[in-house]
Amino acid sequence: MPDVLDLLLSHGSIALVVLALIVAGLGLPVPEDIMLLAAGVLVHRGEISYIGAIGACAFGVIVGDTTIFLIARKLGPAAITRRPLRWLITPSRRIRIEEMFKKRGNLIVFMGRHMAGLRAPIFAMAGINGVKLRDFWLWDGLGLCVSAPVVIGIGYKLADELDNAKAHLKSFELGVMAVLALAIIGFVVWRKLRKAKAIEEQ
Repeated sequence: MPDVLDLLLSHGSIALVVLALIVAGLGLPVPEDIMLLAAGVLVHRGEISYIGAIGACAFGVIVGDTTIFLIARKLGPAAITRRPLRWLITPSRRIRIEEMFKKRGNLIVFMGRHMAGLRAPIFAMAGINGVKLRDFWLWDGLGLCVSAPVVIGIGYKLADELDNAKAHLKSFELGVMAVLALAIIGFVVWRKLRKAKAIEEQ
């Protein structure tokens, strides 16, 4: 059976990629980066420009992410008991995400953009936890600015070597998570040093 990337490239267009991104944003367990990779291949084929692909993919991503965020915000905590959110936000996931919000605040939205299995649940919990829409767009958009241009570029450069492209994609995902981890550690250390200095100056 052909995988998602094969289906997008053999039967689709940028419109299908955008539709897939919207559906993925609603919780479909399909890696978003695969759709971005497909968009890069379409750029290579000359079916759309690089800037056009980034814009189209950004539209699909933001529509899907915002939809699940607004649904969860409108329903509030009751959203967890209703389908499809109750399928996405299991009790264990809810506990894990709530702990992440307590420790990282709205930064978790940025991190969620790069966590395929937790992306939709994190965005839904952001709505339930009262994150402002403009803050959600800010952090989600910043995360998208990191991933979309690079992954689409990988698809463009390695359009004729898709197996190699997928390998580069995995390396990129690991690299992003490593940088995020280092940034968080650095921020925590900086905040502790700043707090200790403030105590000494009192």
